[in-house]
Amino acid sequence: MKQKILLTTCLLTLGLINSNYAGEMMTNSKKIKKATFIKLLSKPEAQSQLEQFLQKGALLVRQTEPGTPLWFGLKDGNSLAIFDVFFDDKGKEQHFLGQVAHALKENANALVQGGWEKGVLQNVNHFDIIAANHFSTAQVLKTKEVSFIIFKAKPSKSQAVEAFLKEAALLVSETEPSTYFWLALKANEDTYVVFDAFPSQSAQKAHFSGQVAAKLQNSAGELIVDGWENGVLANVHNFEVIAVS
Repeated sequence: MKQKILLTTCLLTLGLINSNYAGEMMTNSKKIKKATFIKLLSKPEAQSQLEQFLQKGALLVRQTEPGTPLWFGLKDGNSLAIFDVFFDDKGKEQHFLGQVAHALKENANALVQGGWEKGVLQNVNHFDIIAANHFSTAQVLKTKEVSFIIFKAKPSKSQAVEAFLKEAALLVSETEPSTYFWLALKANEDTYVVFDAFPSQSAQKAHFSGQVAAKLQNSAGELIVDGWENGVLANVHNFEVIAVS
């Protein structure tokens, strides 16, 4: 019982989230440097509880973690995920020592397949942010759909892939007003991710018919392992946004 009420108690102690937050906070895309993605497979009987945990967790992040400018709770069937963005390594370290991480650790055995060690910690993926569109935090907080695309650069093509992604971030800013958030992430020397967020499925669909997608399709055979079909499209993972802060 103590574990179940831990997160709620923290929220009640802190009070309601500041309703002016969306209008007041703007995040400079040049300052965000780090990101993490954590896939969580809920226990069959605990999916709704895990979803509620993520929704409450979003509020607690906003109240207690100034070094975590953006935090997403995501859903795809009974698979859930956390994606969060940090200004620097210090902010990331503080996040994993914070109240949300503590509450998840306390509740993981009841909510997540594999518990804390195998169901959470083993699924933490760390990234450097190498490019971002010019985004408005107020718009990001209104997103409903997310795409997470992972791919590998061909040998000796990592530098070219990174140059492409940096140009793509600018092109998204110029040509895709309904792509509210677009990040290029680097996991290691040859593995990259594009994370993008949209206000609707129609905006998401439009993105994949846009100029950036067309340019990537044309360049994938040269730059990406397995090309466009098997190297990019086969690795697109779509999520519903169930919480964001």
